[in-house]
Amino acid sequence: MKNNRTNTAIFIILTLITTFAFPSGNQGSSGSSSASVKGKIAYMEGDVLLNSREANIGDTVNNSDTLETGPGAFCEVVFEDANVFRLDELTITRINWTESDIVLEQGGISAVFNKLDKLIREMRDFTVSTPTTTAGVRGTVFYARVEDPDNTYVCICNGELQMNYSDDSLNIEAQHHKAYRFTNNNGAVSWNSAPMLYHDDPQMEEVASRIDFVIPWDKSTSSY
Repeated sequence: MKNNRTNTAIFIILTLITTFAFPSGNQGSSGSSSASVKGKIAYMEGDVLLNSREANIGDTVNNSDTLETGPGAFCEVVFEDANVFRLDELTITRINWTESDIVLEQGGISAVFNKLDKLIREMRDFTVSTPTTTAGVRGTVFYARVEDPDNTYVCICNGELQMNYSDDSLNIEAQHHKAYRFTNNNGAVSWNSAPMLYHDDPQMEEVASRIDFVIPWDKSTSSY
């Protein structure tokens, strides 16, 4: 659900910059603006709504569209051929291609963003927004879930993460998962390390396979 507090504007900027998972060659010129970007439902199971109507595999996801998954359902959307995200069951998300933003209002998202140059050509980052966090993405593998209006779970699965919160920041690298929970407590946001929840390697690999991408895990230093 959305956090309806209007007297507090709390955002944690999570800037994910891949230094080892994706080659620099992915950043190239683009022939059109983000306004021309469209997604496509590549796969789905169960009840999925696109703008409150029954969705089907192959449907186009346009700017300002809303996707909603029912109990036991999930939906995978591919855009620009090299980026994919999966919505868990009971998830509501709003797509804003022109602002290079996915708004996660409820539920969870698994994402493999491999090539975002068209979307970020005139912007610093592609973002995934939740009631308490905003994830700025240049290309990485991650999972995020809105646990409740005041708590967001984020796992950087493969890549480099810069978290800016309040007047501080924290740089994190993970080649095989590092998870955090961000909590809004009466307007003050704090974070704590979190266990591996809601997702696992097979799930992220299955999502990545939708764009024929192999995640370069290195489990030698992982605690998960």
